[in-house]
Amino acid sequence: MKVFAILALCIVAASAGVVVHEPCGGDGQVVQIRISDCEGEVAEMTPGVEYHCEGDVIPAAASAALHLHVSARFQGADVTIIDADIPDSAVQPDMQYTLRWSVTPGAIPVGNTIAITSAVSDVATTVVQMCGRIMARIV
Repeated sequence: MKVFAILALCIVAASAGVVVHEPCGGDGQVVQIRISDCEGEVAEMTPGVEYHCEGDVIPAAASAALHLHVSARFQGADVTIIDADIPDSAVQPDMQYTLRWSVTPGAIPVGNTIAITSAVSDVATTVVQMCGRIMARIV
């Protein structure tokens, strides 16, 4: 299994739990999403705390390079959290890969449960390969 890292992650002792996700596009598959110190139907997150995320994905098509777009839906608007090409991210179809990134919630959505979407697209065509959406409660 090939692993890609984005936003310079270091190995941490925090436990990463499986967070329930729903597919939101693309012909590929998001197998599982794990987030440090979270698990279950809704990820509970604290503002100012960095959360390390991992997503196991299976692309349906080959790609020379991938792009990660992570956004949160708050008060009817999509707020971009990450919008970056993933270095050294060539993939082949029907093989499982692990993507890694981190997010730090801000104080604005405190007390709200929001949808967070992670979409992976082909850099050259901008076609979404796979997408997963989780729910997060900012406490």
